Amino acid sequence: MTLDDIKAMSGDWITPATAAKVMKMDPGRLIWYARNGQLPFAVRISGNRVLISRKSFLSCYGYKEAERNQNASMQEIAAELREIRQMLAEIIGRREAV
Repeated sequence: MTLDDIKAMSGDWITPATAAKVMKMDPGRLIWYARNGQLPFAVRISGNRVLISRKSFLSCYGYKEAERNQNASMQEIAAELREIRQMLAEIIGRREAV
């Protein structure tokens, strides 16, 4: 299990076993840290069940793009392209006016 494998997952939560494989530690130790509030990422504890926020876990390891929605990023790219086209049109218009 790697960070890229976790990034490719679609769910919002991962198990301590999954996170522990990436962190190269015992899942029981990770659960102990979670229950004692000693982890740098978001966890959800419900009774005996511990879940780890996939986005928070990836963000802790520097995967900020994991928080981006693919559709939203495509919309951002389209908006940036429109701005570039407008800038180019203005530049071309200025050159033709001279």
